[in-house]
Amino acid sequence: MVLPIMRLKARREKDIIRGHPWIFSGAIQAPLPQVPRGGLVDVYAIDNSFLGRGYYNAETDIAIRILTMNQDEPIDLDFFKKRIRGAMKLRESLERHQQTNAYRLIHSEGDLLPGFIADKYADYLSVQFSTAGADALQGLFIEALVAEMQPKGIFARNDIFGRTREGLEREFPHALWGETPDFVDIQEHGATIRVDIQKGQKTGFFLDQRDKRGLIGQLAQGKSVLNMFSYTGGFGVMAALNHARKITSVDQSGPAIAMAKDIMELNGFDPQHSQFIVGDAFTEMDRMIAGGEKFDIVILDPPAFAKSMKDKPQALRAYKKLNKLGLDLTAENGVLLTCSCSGPITLEEFRETVIDAGVKANKTPLRIFQEMEHGIDHPVLLAMPESRYLKALFCAV
Repeated sequence: MVLPIMRLKARREKDIIRGHPWIFSGAIQAPLPQVPRGGLVDVYAIDNSFLGRGYYNAETDIAIRILTMNQDEPIDLDFFKKRIRGAMKLRESLERHQQTNAYRLIHSEGDLLPGFIADKYADYLSVQFSTAGADALQGLFIEALVAEMQPKGIFARNDIFGRTREGLEREFPHALWGETPDFVDIQEHGATIRVDIQKGQKTGFFLDQRDKRGLIGQLAQGKSVLNMFSYTGGFGVMAALNHARKITSVDQSGPAIAMAKDIMELNGFDPQHSQFIVGDAFTEMDRMIAGGEKFDIVILDPPAFAKSMKDKPQALRAYKKLNKLGLDLTAENGVLLTCSCSGPITLEEFRETVIDAGVKANKTPLRIFQEMEHGIDHPVLLAMPESRYLKALFCAV
């Protein structure tokens, strides 16, 4: 199959050669061939050397996303099967060593499949197609997933806002293949966690925090734990399994808190022995500080405060305020776990913000005894630092 050819302007090929999969519209020579939204193209440098094959969207700044740098590799069913097998190989230790049957199977660019997400929840898969090219190729992707993974069902979570930037509609969650359960029970570090793959956040659960939840469990014995932005209580149940003395979970979502109580009960704990609060995080933390409350472990895992670069200044102020409140609530010789999933904010910027919060809370010097980013199931491209969205600092206060 002969594909349309896109040629880059002079000196625009360096990032592609280094492994960055994005080509911006300003890097492409005119005139441009007529390519349907999400259609496949071949990319060449000005010297006629082949650079890669990917999909094109004239409606976005990121005009081309590279799928392969191998000129002899067609984008067909075998291509997707090969990518899925490679992803499975990277993650084969998870079920064996981390006591889990839930993980991100395909992490977009990190698994050389830009725009594709697939999360495994026990025998089910939850998928997202965030770009026009991924959406156009979803039939091949689903066929390959069925062949390689043999799931009981595949569910689509194309309700994400990012699709609108690609000229795509946000879709109601729906089944793509096989069965659709109301809930899926997964295993993690000895806990059973109930996941709502139809209505839950992201694709149902925050799989990227698995290793952080495990470390909180190691620290929790005999401690009081405050879990802010708790969602369905993953950190809380891990603390309970490891004999925490007291657990307080706060989230603005009533259904999420109700699920957190159910998960506690599912693991053999009486929800009445923990405190669950539906409310705004900043308001509740102010109230606790006014009441003189302190906790041995404080967990701050908020949603992304910065979705784009224009949000960054306001987001940094919000992180500083949040961490100051978290430090005010942390007992002497306690632990603060503070997280940011804002891609535009770098790890260094996040560290500086936490330092500033420590000064304001009179809790300096702070010590970091563990710094985490993405787990093994969320790989990032070395040549694509902007894809390193997750930052987690374990601070000794």
